[in-house]
Amino acid sequence: MLINTALWQDFSRLSRLLKQSDVQPCDYYRLVSDYCGCCCRLATQLALQRNSLLQEWCLRYALFTLADAATDAGHSDDQKRLCLDMLYMPLTALTRLYRCQPEGKAELAALHAKLKYCFACS
Repeated sequence: MLINTALWQDFSRLSRLLKQSDVQPCDYYRLVSDYCGCCCRLATQLALQRNSLLQEWCLRYALFTLADAATDAGHSDDQKRLCLDMLYMPLTALTRLYRCQPEGKAELAALHAKLKYCFACS
């Protein structure tokens, strides 16, 4: 099974849009929702292909893209809150992924530390 390039392109496009500060507030909810949905579809496809490295990369990238958007001074408080509210999706998926790995506890602890640092520096 090949990786769906359209799904990767959507993920990339939505990532770029999410990092921009000029998205209209009325469109932001849809953007974040589409981004999280695309990330989950891509991660699921990668899991079905047993490509755990790309799956992990995809989920981590989405997690930290949302975290960065949640701390971006150019975003409104509502936009930041929305990104914070959606962090659970990639974080939950990463937690499940790491629980299946031999060194998963250490990976999960490092992930939480990095995420904590990301919010402490903002």
